[in-house]
Amino acid sequence: MSGLTQLKAALLGNFDKEVEAGRERVEGALQASLFDYASDLQAKWRQDIAQSGLANAARLTKTIRVRNYRNRGMNPASQVFSNFPIIQRAFEQATTVRSKNGNWLLIPNPDVWPGGRVARPSRNGAQRTNTLALAEQRFGKLRFVYRPAKTSLLVAEVRSSASQPGRFKMASATAMRTGVGLTTIVVFFLVKEARLPRMLRGSVIRERAARNAGAEVDRRFIRYFEQAGTTPLLKGPTDD
Repeated sequence: MSGLTQLKAALLGNFDKEVEAGRERVEGALQASLFDYASDLQAKWRQDIAQSGLANAARLTKTIRVRNYRNRGMNPASQVFSNFPIIQRAFEQATTVRSKNGNWLLIPNPDVWPGGRVARPSRNGAQRTNTLALAEQRFGKLRFVYRPAKTSLLVAEVRSSASQPGRFKMASATAMRTGVGLTTIVVFFLVKEARLPRMLRGSVIRERAARNAGAEVDRRFIRYFEQAGTTPLLKGPTDD
């Protein structure tokens, strides 16, 4: 092989190697910039839920997930989504909730039910029990109080706990017969419909993220591309 041929082969070999390295550098920077932007969107969405004041906000933040797809070539993708979109939309849009069968909606009295929700049995294999049945198991027979032009009520005749002020327990048969020591409590408020407060801004956060995606990914791409010239890019998990 002549010297000119050897030189040509060496140049071609180095050129191919540099092209491949450059392609990998571009792909890595593009993936890193897109995945980084998706992670930021997830963090902002979770922060909005955490600061919302919802009773189960800490648990609800974990339902905001991100899934990254490296794919092949320069077409990576990211998806930021909620595992419970119905709840998200309800508190983003101030949805009006109505009973499916046109009956009353039961709103637990927070003075009676800690946290304003009816606790359900957590034992394995426990039978599913409806809300009214759970309330009667705890307080006894409920009584309907209709109030025209006002919120109607479901009340119970109970005894106050001597050891735990503000707590109530089911009255004995004797107490129910004599009326001694009984007190009436509101167990549920009854309404035909309820409008949820607008407590989440997820739709605003997502729309803003979509609007700024192009410029933000470009900005991050430059940073990651420059870093890739000296150190390998760290690729995060594909699902979180």
